[in-house]
Amino acid sequence: MTLLEIGQALRQARKARKMTLQHVADALGMGIATLSRLERGELEDISAGRLLRVADYVGMQLVVRPAGFGMTLDEAMADADGELAVAKQQERP
Repeated sequence: MTLLEIGQALRQARKARKMTLQHVADALGMGIATLSRLERGELEDISAGRLLRVADYVGMQLVVRPAGFGMTLDEAMADADGELAVAKQQERP
């Protein structure tokens, strides 16, 4: 996973919870510009602690696992659900 992908996931989670950048930045004692750069994948120098706090605040968690490791059960189930939904849509006349 890249910093851009992490940032995009954090942004999606923040918006899903209807939180503004200002709200999250204020709550975590961060600058709004810093948080915005994180979400855009432009912040390369961020501490693990700060990244974990942002993720936790927006309802996410960061998981570390060996490179090349397959999907988790939750990821596989979500993927299967998505494929099933696509197949059902394609069956409709």
